[in-house]
Amino acid sequence: MDFLVLTAIYVTVFGLCTLLYAYGDSPALANGPVGFLRRILVKVVTFLVPQRFIDVAHEKLYIILHTRNQVLQFVFAAIVLLGHAVWVKDMLPLLYLSDPQANHTLIPMLVVFTNLFFFHKSCTSDPGEITPAKQDLYSQVYKFDMRLYMPNRVCSTCERPKPARSKHCSICNRCVHRFDHHCVWTNNDVGGLNHRYFLLFLLTLIGMAIEGVAVGGWSLWLYTQNSRLLEARVLLDDGETVPISISVVIQHLFLQYPRLVFLVMALIVLIPMIASFAFYHTYLILTNQTTNERYKTPAVDCHRDRENISNKKISKQKQNRNNNSKQSVNRMSIDHRPYHRGLFRNIMEVFFLDNLKRSKRK
Repeated sequence: MDFLVLTAIYVTVFGLCTLLYAYGDSPALANGPVGFLRRILVKVVTFLVPQRFIDVAHEKLYIILHTRNQVLQFVFAAIVLLGHAVWVKDMLPLLYLSDPQANHTLIPMLVVFTNLFFFHKSCTSDPGEITPAKQDLYSQVYKFDMRLYMPNRVCSTCERPKPARSKHCSICNRCVHRFDHHCVWTNNDVGGLNHRYFLLFLLTLIGMAIEGVAVGGWSLWLYTQNSRLLEARVLLDDGETVPISISVVIQHLFLQYPRLVFLVMALIVLIPMIASFAFYHTYLILTNQTTNERYKTPAVDCHRDRENISNKKISKQKQNRNNNSKQSVNRMSIDHRPYHRGLFRNIMEVFFLDNLKRSKRK
């Protein structure tokens, strides 16, 4: 099969799987043509695949995604090792053949070890677990916004008061200060104390992927130049020769260096996805928000709207008084981003734990 066709199939399947995984519960994908195709696909799979296999797959997938385990940590390590095995096997010989005096290992090794350092910190560092000894400290960091976080609430699992911006992680079974989300890749929560490491891990991961594309692409270009591939001509069936096309060049490179070409194409697909996730967390940090808060706010607002609608049935006069009082309270104490303190102070709060240090001094 043509290499470009294989690449298109790979990109399409990989993109659809990622889209369904990331936004599978959204109404846009649950309804309409996409939802219809998805339901048809589910029926086809359940018809072709034995139910016992589906049940086992669901069970294993639940364990991987919803319990603490190191499966995806090993998967990430294996991907990094395989990528650098291609670097050693295919890239370095081409680089040293063209420029034997240069150092082609220093920058890639610095990039990968920097990324692995922040990956290690994201996996092992304390996200801000709220223990009995630190209960008072974390309770002083943030004020209750009277929207998502209300005073006098108690965690039903830990049976301790819940500080503002905290959440109980059901996977790790602990309350976490400034909880963002539980990351299955790091097997750890992302919270107030390690959100900086998680963002730096994503940014250095992007750097490692870009460096892989640059070095891999440069290696293939050196091979193309040294072999004078672009000057070649293709013999047609009628005996005529024509200049080689880019499509034929790519297919030739794939036949000569399949691992290297596949790695470069895979990284090109992955970079925008990782970058979008990294930019999202950069936005959260710059605006002093968390994924948990952005996820919960629409649900809270929807619940509040339902309460307002039910209040209208009581009486029009009482409703007007309630709405006026609620609007005044909202203007005073409720903001779309109640913890936003300005760009510089938001950065200081995450990367230098400014708020926490000031609470300790009190």
